[in-house]
Amino acid sequence: MTINRDLDSLDEQGSLTKVFGGAIARREPEVGSTRLCEMCGAELGSRTSMTLFDDAGAHAEACCSHCGLMLMSQREGVTSALAQDFLGGQMVNVRSATFLVQPDFTLCCAPTVLCFEDAVNAKRFHTGFGGELMDWEAAQVSIREHMMFMTKREKTQ
Repeated sequence: MTINRDLDSLDEQGSLTKVFGGAIARREPEVGSTRLCEMCGAELGSRTSMTLFDDAGAHAEACCSHCGLMLMSQREGVTSALAQDFLGGQMVNVRSATFLVQPDFTLCCAPTVLCFEDAVNAKRFHTGFGGELMDWEAAQVSIREHMMFMTKREKTQ
């Protein structure tokens, strides 16, 4: 209870954002600076970003869940990750999120991967836009396999 009260207080002060399973620090970007994806170099998405944390306390930022899942596959020591809920914008723990992989449109990187905090909202979105619903582990495997297929395909052309 003490931790929750402290997190509530820090959230109200603007020092951090309380999220399911913890909190993330609020950082103001330097004037004129743009935060870029550590996977593809694109600007961080306003409704799609993902942040990875490692066992040393460092973090990496990705423009979308596609790039975030790729980073998770390539980095050692990743202990947790938060992704932005596509509809609400709040950061959610990837372990409890539902991912929609390859809907019928491309939003950021391809194949598009969207994160949803609520499985019901993910299913509703899936009904309208297709794709495949997955947990974070299955989404990570799917993206890795897709990228390996694309790499093999490019080599044979």
